Amino acid sequence: MQKRHENSLNDLLEQVAYEGFASVEKWQMTRWYEQERFSVGIRRDIRNRWDELSSELTWIKNKTIVFAEVKGQILLMHDHVFWGDDN
Repeated sequence: MQKRHENSLNDLLEQVAYEGFASVEKWQMTRWYEQERFSVGIRRDIRNRWDELSSELTWIKNKTIVFAEVKGQILLMHDHVFWGDDN
């Protein structure tokens, strides 16, 4: 990963930490990692980086980062709450 991409990823993770979520274009994420797909390896690396960030920002230590793909975007979030059908 190029240094500039690593910096962008770190900024993205800090946004998740402070705002609860962030998104990035799927093509951009895979380009940062020089991959064709949003693979298990990418997700593992992001989780490891999240754990490293939690040593600096201790209030996120018990928060798990999760991923979703929505319309070509990779959504990263913690403390997710989804509501079902309210009928």
